[in-house]
Amino acid sequence: MTTTRASGDPRFDGIVYKNRWRDTFDGTVPSDWEPTMSVSVIVPAFNSPTLDLTLASLAAQDYPEDLVEVIVIDDGSEPPVVLGEHVHKNTRVMRIPEGDGWGRANGTMKAIDESTGDIIYWVDSDMVLFADNIRQHAKWAHFIPEAATIGDKGFIEEWDLTPEQVYNAVKDDSVRGLFSREGLHRHWSLDIYDATDDLNDSAGHNYSTHMGATATVTRLVYDRTNRTDGRLRAGEDTEIAYQSWQGGAVFIPVHDGYAWHLGRATVTSHGAAVAHQNKPYFANRMPIPRGRRTTSNRQWDVPFIRAVVHVDYETAKYARACVDRLLTQTEPDIQVDLVGPWSELTNPRRSVLKDPNNELYLVQEWFRAEGRVRMVEEEQPWFPSPYRMDVPVTVGLESRAVKTMMNRIHQPSIGRHYFSVDGHGVEAPITVTFGPAAARAAHYVDDPADMDKAIASIWDVHWWTLSSARAFDLRDTPDTDETRIHVKTDEEDVLLRKLAVKDEEIEDLRKGAFAGVRRTLRRDFASVRKFSARAARAAKRRLKG
Repeated sequence: MTTTRASGDPRFDGIVYKNRWRDTFDGTVPSDWEPTMSVSVIVPAFNSPTLDLTLASLAAQDYPEDLVEVIVIDDGSEPPVVLGEHVHKNTRVMRIPEGDGWGRANGTMKAIDESTGDIIYWVDSDMVLFADNIRQHAKWAHFIPEAATIGDKGFIEEWDLTPEQVYNAVKDDSVRGLFSREGLHRHWSLDIYDATDDLNDSAGHNYSTHMGATATVTRLVYDRTNRTDGRLRAGEDTEIAYQSWQGGAVFIPVHDGYAWHLGRATVTSHGAAVAHQNKPYFANRMPIPRGRRTTSNRQWDVPFIRAVVHVDYETAKYARACVDRLLTQTEPDIQVDLVGPWSELTNPRRSVLKDPNNELYLVQEWFRAEGRVRMVEEEQPWFPSPYRMDVPVTVGLESRAVKTMMNRIHQPSIGRHYFSVDGHGVEAPITVTFGPAAARAAHYVDDPADMDKAIASIWDVHWWTLSSARAFDLRDTPDTDETRIHVKTDEEDVLLRKLAVKDEEIEDLRKGAFAGVRRTLRRDFASVRKFSARAARAAKRRLKG
């Protein structure tokens, strides 16, 4: 394995490396700094009893008034939301019409679509923000274009406040002393911050800390996403945080951006119910963390891997073998884009057995009903899948090849990996690209040829050699039918195949670094081998009989 990181290229000097924001900006602004970026504050409110207190704290912010807009989402409150006396001068209410969708995610999506700020700031309607809260969040976007900030909060169980009291307390900064921080509920995100140097060492994997209570993202990043999903009924902040990560966001905890949270968090009081509600939505949309998808051999809305295979008239004879092997991997969370000249297949009258282009028609028919294959004319966006795998059409993969590659890739969090394959050299390797790295790099390059340098600069590039046991050159097989996958129905043969795969997994683990798992498997290894031998003898007797 070799690792490459670009250096000395001034075009990429200012890009944050992975999530290491400290190397670019530590939060200290020049003494004469003044904000210039506008902020859209989005406040979802449905029958909220504390909305007036939140709006009063927003009215007392020290951020330039003309750079702030506040949009209150009234999602069918009864009675409808009416603004009180203590509100920011640029506050308006967006009431969602009946029949135009419902729920926090739906309203948030519509409000962001109508907002104009350079920075999008989600604020829950049960928050009381300190006077410098918006300033503390917004300053990061001025120095890191991909900044996505998360504020600190103290959970208050009891309070007796009026909007006027809140406004005055925020204005004179006495809000800090309204409650004591001692003994307050400690949010779980603080443990993650402690373990990752405030996410500096997280490479963005801890995106779930980016919660909607007080959190921002730059519009630069938001516009790379598919927008807030209005179909979600809970957890929309986590879903947009995942999309922001895939869009190249840099996640930054803002401990100075403090606020009082009026009441316990919903997840604290109803954690099990919230998790049960969110699981299907999260699993379908967010492939990472991998533990969300507790079932296999099925299709998800967002695949873990989007494989891309290019085919033309000349290489069509290899396409079925290549793609079939991708679809029968032991890593099943994969979908394929088969890029080819499909619109040219107009099916005119022809002698099919003599037509030199007939093989492409056969490829089209072979995958016509396969839901995991998209036959497209041009490369399609693979966002928000975390990985894109480019596979030469002349490469055949053994069933565990993709899992082998992903085991090497996922944990180190590298931006791009190249896997050289026999017969293809460095000119045509298998290429695996990490979504956040590609999204961030793309903003800084005009020429696609520079993508490698940009990705190497911000997320590293690795080269590997894929053994001939994992991948082979389809051009070396005279009859391409021999490279296709045929599953025998003989039950002993199927059993032996499964046992062979298990033996291979044990061998991989035995040679790897998974010491704890290896010790457990070693205890069972003898019994597995005995079972395999008995199955083999039974198969032989059956064949002789």
